[in-house]
Amino acid sequence: MYERNVIWSPAVKEKLTQFRSERFTAEETLDFICQFILDTEELLKNNVIGKSYTEEFGEYKGISRMVIKRFRVYYKLINHDIVILAVLFPGEN
Repeated sequence: MYERNVIWSPAVKEKLTQFRSERFTAEETLDFICQFILDTEELLKNNVIGKSYTEEFGEYKGISRMVIKRFRVYYKLINHDIVILAVLFPGEN
């Protein structure tokens, strides 16, 4: 059995640093994003991925999607690596 690697694209890394919430302090928001990253990697490294869908229409057609903490995570499985291509924040289209 092999372990999957989760690779965050540079665009996604940059986008996550831009996330802000009016309801939380900068420190609370950073803690939330860190936990989101840990949760996402834990779910995607699991060999039996649950609640994963493939987009049928639009910009992300043919790409797998999971919803984690109301964030939509778009990714592709390439060999043993999971490459995260995009993350959409709650309410973002």
